[in-house]
Formats: sequence, structure tokens, C-alpha cells
Amino acid sequence: MNLKKVAVSLLIGCGFAMTATAQPAEEFVTVSNGSKYNFRIGLQALDDAGRDPGRVEYTKYLSAGSNVQSEWAVDRDAYDPDALKLHLSILNHLPSDRDFRIAIQAADRGGRGDFGYWQYTPWASEGGGWSGMAFDTDRFDPDAFRIRIETRTWSGSHSFSDFRIGLRVSDRGGREVGNATYTPWASYGGGWTGLATDNDAYDFDGFEVNLEVR
Repeated sequence: MNLKKVAVSLLIGCGFAMTATAQPAEEFVTVSNGSKYNFRIGLQALDDAGRDPGRVEYTKYLSAGSNVQSEWAVDRDAYDPDALKLHLSILNHLPSDRDFRIAIQAADRGGRGDFGYWQYTPWASEGGGWSGMAFDTDRFDPDAFRIRIETRTWSGSHSFSDFRIGLRVSDRGGREVGNATYTPWASYGGGWTGLATDNDAYDFDGFEVNLEVR
């Protein structure tokens, strides 16, 4: 009789153990809306088809608020670079109610004049997307580039759990567009895009960015 009780107890214990391990663990909690990442964006201009890099210029972090733009990114001689790269730098994962979009601008004369119009991606709450193409005033061989994160309180019904940023450049006043290159997803820690060049990797005329959310 005692042996039967022991056997029944073992079977019940195994059943409880299997039930306890049957529930999958969540890797992270997705917020219902707003950015869950505190991040900044770096922009780099390069010459000699991408072999001669200039300094990386960063925005402030998202948590700093609106209009957190970078300094002008130029190549080493601040004249007609051939390529751009973009860096998504993730500081930490903190749930937030902040909506955001990305703004870009190009200029000539090493960033001292001929400023083009700011171009904007759609807001993350709107599903993101491409900005317009940013040029200097004559739409030809700009020298300097900057990027900005703009924020507001989340107001849309669209939610997201992840994002990445795309980059591409154009030549011939925007009529010839190079291939898009993307950062890794924010959930993977962000990182660098590949090298964005036009078709001949020489003196591009404009650039645009993509805020891709999922």
C-alpha cells in the first residue's frame, strides 16, 4: 500500500513539473505606444568613394527632447564627399510615451551657406516612411549634412515595438538614386548602415532617410 502511495505521489509531482515548464518566457515587454528606446543618430561623410572618412556627428539622445540635431557632418576637406553612413546608437530600453520623426538638411560651403530645406520622415505613430530628398540650394554637390530627432507626445493609434533607419543618396539633382542601406533593428542593439553612394560613388547631390517601424 505504501508503495502505491509513493508511485501516485511521483506521478502527480511530475505532472506539476511539466505544467510549470510549459509556459514560454517573454523576452521583453512591448509597450503599447511610444518609443521604448533611448537612442541617438550619428551621420558621417566620406570621400574617395568611402575610403576617406570624416568625423561622425551625433544628435543628442531622444530623452533630451525635441530639436536635438547634430553638428554638420563633412569629409576631411569639407568639400564634395562621395558617400554617407549613418549610426543608430541605443543607450537603453525605457518605455516612453514619446513619438518621434527624423529631419535632415544639406548645405554647401562646408556648412556655412546655401542651406537647403529641412526634410522630414513621417512620425513613428504614422507608421514611419521616407523623408523627402535633402539638397543644398542649387541641388548640386553639397558639402555638409546634418540630422535631427524631433519628438512629441504620442497621439496616434498605431503602435510599434521596433525600428531601424535607412539611408540613400542621389545624383543628377535627384533623378538618379542609389541603393538604400539600413541600420540593424533597434532590438538588436542598432549599429551602422552600409556605405550609401550614388551609381558612380562620386560627388552625390542629395540624401534621404527612412524611419522603418514594425
